Amino acid sequence: MIYRWSAPGILFLMMTNTLRCAIIEDEPLAQELLEKYVRRVSSLEHAATFDDAIVAYDQLPAIHPDIIFLDINMPEMTGIEFLRAYPTPHPAVIVTTANPNHALDGFDMGVTDYLLKPITFDRFLKAVGRAREKMNGTSQPVSAAVTAENVPVLSETVTSSDFIFFKTDKKLEQVHFDEIVFVESLGDYIKVFLSDRFLVTLVTMKKLCETLPADRFLRIHRSCLVQLRYIRTLEGNTVITTSGQELIIGPNYREEVKLALKKWLIS
Repeated sequence: MIYRWSAPGILFLMMTNTLRCAIIEDEPLAQELLEKYVRRVSSLEHAATFDDAIVAYDQLPAIHPDIIFLDINMPEMTGIEFLRAYPTPHPAVIVTTANPNHALDGFDMGVTDYLLKPITFDRFLKAVGRAREKMNGTSQPVSAAVTAENVPVLSETVTSSDFIFFKTDKKLEQVHFDEIVFVESLGDYIKVFLSDRFLVTLVTMKKLCETLPADRFLRIHRSCLVQLRYIRTLEGNTVITTSGQELIIGPNYREEVKLALKKWLIS
């Protein structure tokens, strides 16, 4: 069992911008990586690392972390079970997981952000920034604040030259077109898969298709849209993205897909 912490000293008490971080993660390599990332940021302090969520549940209140990095798949008590049991209001929680499907459960319980393994340093910094914004009472950096009150909304999205705003969890989130790998329809909702995460928002696939640039995105199914640059392979009736997802081409879209890809075909 691992249980390490650094007690807050006089220097910490004077540095009000320093955020104390606790890590709940049972994979040694993931622990080491997160600790390394925390040490690289001067405004963060490593307060504790646990490989057991039950021990963390018992010990964390005395440690007073500002941010908890929480793994989902752990023995005895999962990250989701930990969140359900932990008293509210709890510190900012950043979920770490290898399975993006776990994120929806986490967001229902007030998770600030989630990091998809393997975790990159730039994505780590972005998650920490969101935690700091949440603690400061802002949903975006102060220099570029975006809220439902000060941005005109076109249905559930707002567009500009190379980005779009999605309404998620009572806020508007800016996404550049280059970030969108593919989109799946979930009835009246859409699930937008980005290179490192996904978003779920209330808007129809038809409305999104009308909004995104037609020369960059290709509809391959009534419930699926993919960005051309992220298509790695076309095999039979399946599109394989550069990140390995296999997407089925609908019968009514097969000719359209072939014609679209034929423009770049060298034969």
